[in-house]
Amino acid sequence: MRITTRKHPLTVTATLALAVSLSIVALGGIDIVHAAEAHADASPLRDYLKAKKQAIVAQQKQDAAPSRLHAHVIAEGRSGVRRLRIGDKEQFQWLSDSPRNGAGFNLAPGSWESLVAMLSSAVADEYLVQAALKDIPLDSLDIVFTSIPQRKSATLTYPNNLSYEAYIQSPVSDAKLEELKTAVHANSSVIDLVTQPHQVSPLTIEYTQTPTQRAPNSQPGLRDFIIEDQVPVTKGTLKPSGPKPASTQPRTLIAHTRVEPNTGLRQTWLGHDNYFQALHDSSTSLLGRGLAPTVEENLLGVVTTCPTHIFEIQAAARGVLLDKLELTADADLSPRFAKNVTSPAHYGYITYKVKVESPNSAADIDALAKAVEDTCPLYNLVKDAQKLEGKIVHRAYVAEAQ
Repeated sequence: MRITTRKHPLTVTATLALAVSLSIVALGGIDIVHAAEAHADASPLRDYLKAKKQAIVAQQKQDAAPSRLHAHVIAEGRSGVRRLRIGDKEQFQWLSDSPRNGAGFNLAPGSWESLVAMLSSAVADEYLVQAALKDIPLDSLDIVFTSIPQRKSATLTYPNNLSYEAYIQSPVSDAKLEELKTAVHANSSVIDLVTQPHQVSPLTIEYTQTPTQRAPNSQPGLRDFIIEDQVPVTKGTLKPSGPKPASTQPRTLIAHTRVEPNTGLRQTWLGHDNYFQALHDSSTSLLGRGLAPTVEENLLGVVTTCPTHIFEIQAAARGVLLDKLELTADADLSPRFAKNVTSPAHYGYITYKVKVESPNSAADIDALAKAVEDTCPLYNLVKDAQKLEGKIVHRAYVAEAQ
């Protein structure tokens, strides 16, 4: 005998509701709303994070020593452009320039814009690392980092009011993403560098005196840039090339980093109207391919391009002629993962060395270096403690929302 049973619709609805409730509990923190919005169980970024977790575990089983970071900046002759070389063989380059009304050619972003880009990329990198460690699936990740420069004294202004929004597409709950943010802020060496006071060396000078009069028919060089371009701007004698800005409020600095899901490469747009771009890779031990510098070494370079620029500005202000200007910075970065690691990675003591060729006296150059130490924005930003805030936006980034 076959018996057919019929359930009341309300009973069926209640049963389904109970099943859904139980499934949410079983998922252990999975947000069913965002799970529906996210991709299927597999996505390129989720697969990348799984592979990154394996690379991290492998590193945690090995001994490790601090990494030596090195940055080398040269003020390029007649243009005054700051050319940065980084990498263990100086295989990567980064340019830093000023706008046309700042004695530059607008060939590259300035140090302030570059700093915000480095912070944006570093935050994105740490979100990837911590998500991998915590087995938190991500389907997309974008960071929008902002800074509003603030005057610290009569002679010193630098990027301040540091904050970011992390646009994360993920099936996990909002609470899980807040836990992820906490881990990012606790473990990022770059966040630590700007939020905690760090020791930096005085600018150690290697000085060579050059002739007051250059040889006839010499090619134009850095001396000519100082006299003809930087002096008029520094002393305020350059006539404005356009209308005065409507507001004297400092311009908000913005950088936007997007993570490429298959490789973890971070592409960052920076500068006015996102005119410039930067690319960062991970170290080879964390799935990097050597296609671009790590953000840790690039950041050290950026905080070296800044004093190079301030040397040019202060030389113009003090009537000091420069024929050569070359800065290097070195710092140890403690290991991120290893079997002997018990604390997050952090930058050690940053050492600056400066090679100067000038017809001015040694006393003039020593006074110039002291003026640079007193007024250089990023040199002092690293020495001071800054506040950095972050916010999670639990959805994919949409440009129109900005």
